[in-house]
Amino acid sequence: MSKEHKIIVIPGLGDRTKPLELAANHWRKHGLEPIMHPVGWHDGEISFRPKLERLVEMIDSLTHEGDRVSLVGTSAGGSAALNAFIERSDQVHRIVNVCGRLRKGPLKGFRSFGAKTASSPAFANSVELCESREEELTSTDRKKIMTVRAMFGDELVPADTTVMLGGYNTLVPTPEHMLSIISSLTIFSKPLIVFLKQDLQ
Repeated sequence: MSKEHKIIVIPGLGDRTKPLELAANHWRKHGLEPIMHPVGWHDGEISFRPKLERLVEMIDSLTHEGDRVSLVGTSAGGSAALNAFIERSDQVHRIVNVCGRLRKGPLKGFRSFGAKTASSPAFANSVELCESREEELTSTDRKKIMTVRAMFGDELVPADTTVMLGGYNTLVPTPEHMLSIISSLTIFSKPLIVFLKQDLQ
C-alpha cells in the first residue's frame, strides 16, 4: 500500500471545519488527503499547551502509520500549525499559513493583538509562543513554510504578522479575510498544492 500524504487542516477561532472541508475536497484529486483538526479555541482551556499536545499526537500517529504529513493553518490555526511544526519539524513535510497571525504585531487599533485575541486566551497564548520560538527555525525549516496573505487587505490580520523570513511568502488576489482563505483553498489553490507536493531541493 502506497504512502498517503495527509494534510492536517486547522481552522480559525470559530473551529468551523465544514467550509474548509468543502473547499479542500478537490485536493484529493492531487493526491492530498485533508484531515480537519479543530483546535477548540473556546473550549475553556486557557493554555494553548494541551491543544498543541493533541495536535502533535496526531502528527506522531499519522507518521507512525507511514504517511507523509503536512499542515495547513487558516486564520488562528496558522500559529497553531507553526507551533506544531516547530515541535516536529523533522516529521512534517510542509506547512502553509493562510491569513494567520504568527506574531503579535500592533498593540493598538482594531486589528491589534489584544483586540483579536480577547475572546480566546489560548489563541493569545499560541501567538505569543509562536513568536517566541520563531528564531528556533533553521534555514531548512523555513524552506518548508509557505504563507498566503490577501493582496487587497485583510481587515483582521495585519500583513506583516503573517509572513515568514526565509519562507515562500505569496499573495492571493483578493480582499477580506474569509474570502481570501476560501479562495486560497479553491480557485487559487494551485500554488499551495504544488508547494505541498514538492520535495526540498
